[in-house]
Amino acid sequence: MSRFKALERALNYKFKQDDLITEALTHKSYKKAYNNERLEFLGDAVLDLIVGEYLFNRFPKENEGLLSKIRASLVNEKGFAKLARDINLGDCLLISPAEENNLGRTKPSLLSNAFEAVIGAIYLEAGLQTTKDIAIKLL
Repeated sequence: MSRFKALERALNYKFKQDDLITEALTHKSYKKAYNNERLEFLGDAVLDLIVGEYLFNRFPKENEGLLSKIRASLVNEKGFAKLARDINLGDCLLISPAEENNLGRTKPSLLSNAFEAVIGAIYLEAGLQTTKDIAIKLL
């Protein structure tokens, strides 16, 4: 889909399944038979694993408490919304006219959720290593 070409460039990843990336970018307000909530759930878990493993390897002498604090500072709505803004994810969101009028494309919760959903979609298409490479580069 041409609508997502800029996103693909920003991620340095070409989606193979248009329906999967469309689902990842579809907010529930858009009133389709699908939305990004399930992919968001998956992407959240994948990002938690990727960041946890990265920190575990990057700081081999740090204790669990500090690693958890660092991970929490990275894996959260504020951080993911910033990453989503960095790649102009809001431009790609499929949202209702009402959500559009309420500046939905700039809402941290919508951006964060869509970011997690996109990560979930990449994971389903390309596996953990590709997802990890993309996520670590963005973080």
